[in-house]
Amino acid sequence: MRRLSRFETAMRRLLCLMLLILALPASAAGLLDSRPSPTLGGGTLDNSKDFLPVRQAFQLSLIETTPESIKLRLVATDGYYLYRHRFQFRTEPADIGLGQAQLPKGEQKHDEYFGDVEVYHGILDIDLPRKPGEQRPFTLVVTYQGCADKGLCYPPETERLSIGDVTGSSPEALAAPVSASSWSWKEIALFFLAGIGLTFTPCVLPMLPILSGVVLRGKVGGLRGLSLSLAYVLPMAACFALLGALMGMFGASLNLQARLQSAWVLVPFSAFFVIFAIAMFGAFELRLPQSISSRLDRIAGKTEGGSL
Repeated sequence: MRRLSRFETAMRRLLCLMLLILALPASAAGLLDSRPSPTLGGGTLDNSKDFLPVRQAFQLSLIETTPESIKLRLVATDGYYLYRHRFQFRTEPADIGLGQAQLPKGEQKHDEYFGDVEVYHGILDIDLPRKPGEQRPFTLVVTYQGCADKGLCYPPETERLSIGDVTGSSPEALAAPVSASSWSWKEIALFFLAGIGLTFTPCVLPMLPILSGVVLRGKVGGLRGLSLSLAYVLPMAACFALLGALMGMFGASLNLQARLQSAWVLVPFSAFFVIFAIAMFGAFELRLPQSISSRLDRIAGKTEGGSL
């Protein structure tokens, strides 16, 4: 393996130093931020207990349904608030029309990301006018987003309410169950196309020399090159897809968003990056044990042009 020249070593260290210097302002901004931080100061290190799961922090219920309107209630727990402009309402099937949602005036707040917005604390009643003469049962899809006063913001949350064909208020309407989220083939296809689109972004470019130099051993092209590339890429994609599916299924119930912002998670990962940065400056080298590295070298030496 070719040894790096002094010039190449110096340039690599200079690049690492420049990246470290450029990252300092962002780090300083986070440390000097005057807002309460969920991970630094002001409480226990295990902040997963400080934040509720999204559906406990914001509780949606159906209050009343009549031929003229649907009344909803969202209760934000103390210490949490909802964004007015993040509400979305739609129906399934989509041909069932609803009027403009009637929302009360909210509290003015300057948000770091959204600017000047209106927010709601406590109890929020929402009135949705119905299309005259439309009494078919349907599913009401409600999307909302909120934050905690301590600094944690939840991703947009979507809930579904079953609206029956009632002519007035009834116990069945008031107790309409929340149905589970369902995916259509159209939505899955759109996400698949979006994933393909990500392969053309600059962050994927570092994968090209890995594929051509390490996996394909410089022999690019042909069906064998395609099969080797798929054997390398598909397992990684499957792992990330599995992790994403597990996060989507259990993330909200286990409150993983708050748990992953705990100092018990952030500090070790930050320490790893600091150790890797020091190693890139040449202070020491990170190597596998000799027995493992020699075995891997023997296996790699027997392969030609990649191996499945």
